[in-house]
Amino acid sequence: MRTPTHSLPAGAGLSAATLAAWALLGCGGSDDPPAPPPAAPITLAGVAAVGAALSKADVRITDASGAPVCQETSIVTSDTGAYSCTLQGGRTAPFIVVVTDPSGARPPMVSVGTSTPSPGTPLTVNVTPITTAIVAQLAPDRSALSAVANPSLLDTAALGSITTKVVGQLADVLAALNAPAGYDPFSTPITAATATVSGNTADRIVDLLQISTVNGVTTVATIDRPADAVPLAGATTTTPTTLPAPGTAVITLADAIKAAAAAFNACFALPPAQRALASNTAIAASEGGPEVTEVATDCEDIAHANYLHNGYRAGQQFYGLLHDNTMTGAQFSLPEVMWFIDDTTSDDRDRAVINIRYVDANGNAGNIITVAIRLPGSATPERNSDWWLWGNQQPVDTALRAYVRRSEQLAPNPGTAPFANAGASRYESGFEIFVNKGGPGSSGMRAARVTGPGLPTAGIVLTRPDPALVTEQSWLNIRNKTGNTDPAVATPAADVGNIFKLQRTMGLSGADATTLRPNPNAGSSNNTASVNWAHPLDYGAAPGTTDYIDYGALKALTSYSVEIFYEGETAPRHTFNKTLLTPLVPATRLGSLQWVSFTSTALAFLDPSGAQAGAVASTTLAWAANTYAETIRSAGVYTSGGGLAVNQGLVGVARGATSAVANAPAGASFRPLTSDGSSSRTLQLRYRMLDGSYKDSTARYN
Repeated sequence: MRTPTHSLPAGAGLSAATLAAWALLGCGGSDDPPAPPPAAPITLAGVAAVGAALSKADVRITDASGAPVCQETSIVTSDTGAYSCTLQGGRTAPFIVVVTDPSGARPPMVSVGTSTPSPGTPLTVNVTPITTAIVAQLAPDRSALSAVANPSLLDTAALGSITTKVVGQLADVLAALNAPAGYDPFSTPITAATATVSGNTADRIVDLLQISTVNGVTTVATIDRPADAVPLAGATTTTPTTLPAPGTAVITLADAIKAAAAAFNACFALPPAQRALASNTAIAASEGGPEVTEVATDCEDIAHANYLHNGYRAGQQFYGLLHDNTMTGAQFSLPEVMWFIDDTTSDDRDRAVINIRYVDANGNAGNIITVAIRLPGSATPERNSDWWLWGNQQPVDTALRAYVRRSEQLAPNPGTAPFANAGASRYESGFEIFVNKGGPGSSGMRAARVTGPGLPTAGIVLTRPDPALVTEQSWLNIRNKTGNTDPAVATPAADVGNIFKLQRTMGLSGADATTLRPNPNAGSSNNTASVNWAHPLDYGAAPGTTDYIDYGALKALTSYSVEIFYEGETAPRHTFNKTLLTPLVPATRLGSLQWVSFTSTALAFLDPSGAQAGAVASTTLAWAANTYAETIRSAGVYTSGGGLAVNQGLVGVARGATSAVANAPAGASFRPLTSDGSSSRTLQLRYRMLDGSYKDSTARYN
């Protein structure tokens, strides 16, 4: 059946003659008027981008009631980060968009569509770190996911006001990029960068900005000027501070370092035997361990010949990945620039701390954080870039990471006999200080000292763990916080670990989660007994003081000095700086983060009257999945009793898994658990943190 091609003037009636004529045009002699054309769909669409396109990510769109609004049952972003939703009839704004990467390579991102689109005219709603940060400004805890959980916070007028203020803050950045007038982070079309396509201006804005939360205040900076960060405008901000423009050298950096992702993708398209052609497995761990000595042509451009990172040459740094079958076909993202350092000398050797994320053949996310350098004149017709992976050029395997923990205590009445020394359930924050006791540069290593903001002025000293107390461990433990590295004092350390804790809360819920619990011995003048806890005296404050840690100073890219000491030497052989890549989060703000909880099956291992209370060789850890939390990277078990600690170490966890079996070291068993306070057990889950930070959940008895 076909319809006539002519139309009637507006307001014209249908005469009997006209109706008869239309009837003659009908099929089968029907005298019914033709069906009206189908209504144009009402759609919502946009791009999910982190600078680079965020592909294969799940998109969930709901309204203010939390109900799904799309006709599609499942929406996944395309290779260019694009998504589209056909709205169900009658759905009205606001529309809440949450993009979640199932591989765990990126944290969830949030955006909001504040108007209801018209038929045939899609509403653009981009989802980026910028939109996520703006939405987060509506929530008291500055978490966009809190706004998702409580849509009543989504005041669209306030959101529009915040957006206008933030765009005003970016005026100089937009001018430096020659951005068109009317830029809006939610609605300006984005062409996200991929391995073959350069991003447009709206995408480059995302590349250039570094958004962080420092002591509860969301800040924004350009990646080359982190010290000039300004508070992101909020609903009550009256005069937002304008962000300084980036330097000219950083504006085209994203395109310049594409070669890194291209080299990795080309190399790992090959199977292990074709990418790693020769290896030397006889190199001692203290010299960096096994090394790939010859690679395929497609792998030659991964790193510069002079690459050195934490004591590892390129063939050592990437040895595991090059030999890993699950890395065949792995997809590497365009590098995320965490920090750009402009070399203003005549050498013009600019540097950048970059984060290269990847997803392996099984969908597991991973990343490589390293340093790239610009070597002017090194580009060739075959490799059209003078940027190379260079490494930090440091001789020892060390790391300094922001640490957060959710710790659940199952022993009754912690703090009273027989559990006088057991800590209550709490959130904790502080530093993880990792010095590899068996890695590059470890031969003869006896101690390390770390100094810098947030640490005791004299510094934290770490030494090898006492072998009589710890059976297996790859890191140095904290020995003192007096800075004393004298061999007579810096002797082997007890089983206190390598995490220096700054704060803890009263509990895990309600007001207890936002109230500080004094640190051990904080009210007394004894600041040495709890060597791995901050004490007022460590910072020149009086005993009993609670506010002696300046979290405002513990922002991303803060620098720390590391000194490494060796047997027979009293002066440090190596001194270098480490950079804190993410800000430290106060313990009182950790309740707003997303966490994973152990199941009752796993917690049965922590029951002194249960079937597993005796010495056992293995146990199963299980946990409940949380879509919005980072995925679990590894699980571990730590036990003590009878003067001995038996640590399982960590067992890797595959993508999507919610359980893992932990085995005691060969020839050993996990220590029995008793209810008299003489033994303890701890279960640990480490999250897959791909930003250079450290996050875990623990459950323990005593």
